[in-house]
Amino acid sequence: MSIVRVTRFTANTSDTDGLLAKRAELIASVRAGFAGPTATRLTKDEEGTWTDTWSWNSVADVEAAAAARLPVAGEAFALVTVTGVETAEVVDER
Repeated sequence: MSIVRVTRFTANTSDTDGLLAKRAELIASVRAGFAGPTATRLTKDEEGTWTDTWSWNSVADVEAAAAARLPVAGEAFALVTVTGVETAEVVDER
């Protein structure tokens, strides 16, 4: 069963390149220490809300990475205001 973890946020900085670089650093750090994410996708709507979707193989993998409280995660989340987080099972993907 595939899992997605969706985090919605607004940026606390106008430095988009810096935000993207810190996100890339976070993804690399998580992948180095945990089983995933298997894929990621970041979108931004016209109102300025970002949606970061990370795909995982299991809820256990998501929970292990989230529980680790990596320093780079703190640095990345300091750049944003989280407006929602959801973990859900993928039921159909084509």
